[in-house]
Amino acid sequence: MQTRNVGIDAARAVALIAMMGAHLTVQEGIAAQVVFGFPAALFAFIAGVSMGYMRARPAAFIVRGVCLIALHIVLVPFAGTIEVVLGTIGVCMALLAWAPRWNTPCLLWLFAALAFGSAWLAPSAQPYPPLMWAALMVAGLLFQRWMPLVTGCAVGAVLFGSVLFGADLALRWTTQLPPLLDATGHTGGLIDVIGSAGCAVSICSLCCLAQCRLRWLAPLGRMPLTVYCLHILTAQWLGIWASLTGAALISYAWLACFPRGPVETVIHRITAVVKEKQNEETRS
Repeated sequence: MQTRNVGIDAARAVALIAMMGAHLTVQEGIAAQVVFGFPAALFAFIAGVSMGYMRARPAAFIVRGVCLIALHIVLVPFAGTIEVVLGTIGVCMALLAWAPRWNTPCLLWLFAALAFGSAWLAPSAQPYPPLMWAALMVAGLLFQRWMPLVTGCAVGAVLFGSVLFGADLALRWTTQLPPLLDATGHTGGLIDVIGSAGCAVSICSLCCLAQCRLRWLAPLGRMPLTVYCLHILTAQWLGIWASLTGAALISYAWLACFPRGPVETVIHRITAVVKEKQNEETRS
């Protein structure tokens, strides 16, 4: 059974808000770099955190990944200029289905292999480099295991992640690096991977540290797939404020009546069927 963490729900809401801002506003200067790649990378990282909380069987993660891929295919014709991220996350989730059962040293080696593999293939021909996204999901798994429990540790994680994030932004802004070390968003370069992971660690740690004050953000982060789908379907007609206001109102209203968002409920029921079949096979 998944245990809800208000801080992670708030961090997921931050990712949604940042992604909407990236899609629906025009940024310049350093602001353009802040929203270029980091919101989607934060989604991938939090997907790994969620996998750690679910403690599901590999088959359930595979089915969940296939559902995300199917949702990606459905959304693409309506996305316009927006690059849908669900397909990459779905593929990575299916391939990493056994990773939550691995011990921490194995996950550390896997993260390093994926990060260097992504760097070797940089710059990526895809907007969401698969090896980079897989590395971020593994980093999320590790973060869930090391979730800061003491205030001092959380503060340290915020500062450490912020330093990595700041260094990535500075290098993007000032230095032309070789592809292997590229810091630019969506390239999959080594500094891009490390900086994006640092950004995610900082935001998630900060949200966990301040979760009592961020409970108002949690409903938006509890139904991310529903909000993301609505955003993709309406982005060509709604501006940033209408999108954010609508997403918040829908989230609060829906979760006042139901435990999950509508898209989340469908995927939950599909994966529940797989669990029931596995239990029946085990009993037989």
